[in-house]
Amino acid sequence: VDLWPSSEALRAVLAAPLDLLRRKYAALVLPAFQFERPGIDDDFGSWFAKVPRTLSQMRDCIASGQCAAFYAHSSPETHGSTPYERWWSQAAGSEPLSIPCFKNQRYEPYVVLPNLPSTPIYSEAFTGYGKNKIELVTHLRFAGFKFFALPAAFVVHMPHPKSDQKRLWEAGPHRQKMDRLFQRFVAQLIANYQRPRTPSCTAGRLL
Repeated sequence: VDLWPSSEALRAVLAAPLDLLRRKYAALVLPAFQFERPGIDDDFGSWFAKVPRTLSQMRDCIASGQCAAFYAHSSPETHGSTPYERWWSQAAGSEPLSIPCFKNQRYEPYVVLPNLPSTPIYSEAFTGYGKNKIELVTHLRFAGFKFFALPAAFVVHMPHPKSDQKRLWEAGPHRQKMDRLFQRFVAQLIANYQRPRTPSCTAGRLL
């Protein structure tokens, strides 16, 4: 297991306002956290039992320093557009928080999407370790989706040994190939849609 949903996640989705759940172009963001453990070994089961499942457990884990916003230090742009500070002040069952703009093109939240023909799906052209989540989220932005952080629900990442796919991604030419493919993909989105409905937070930047 790489990412684990909180025990309240399904309840929080079902508690979202009905008009929001019925929208064709609404993406519900589950804020992502990471669980730190000393070293990365094979004793996954015993550590996994300590992963926070509830909001109160996550608060305690954050306070102890064993949990943090996902990639907050190593790659903050990937989840930095999630409004963590405002999210913590929201009560369960309150209105989802609008994410009006993206701070970085590399924002790749974990989202709940409507199961409709109008919802973009992952492009199978993006293979290997990276770029597929960014590709999907970018497509959602151009297709007209608005993003909302869901109160009282989250996913948590459990550190694990580096996979063979990650090593190949870092060492081989495939990463550059996917980067070039992504640039062509964005160019096609611009040709089709002109600009994303969810804009950049930086004035003058398209993404």
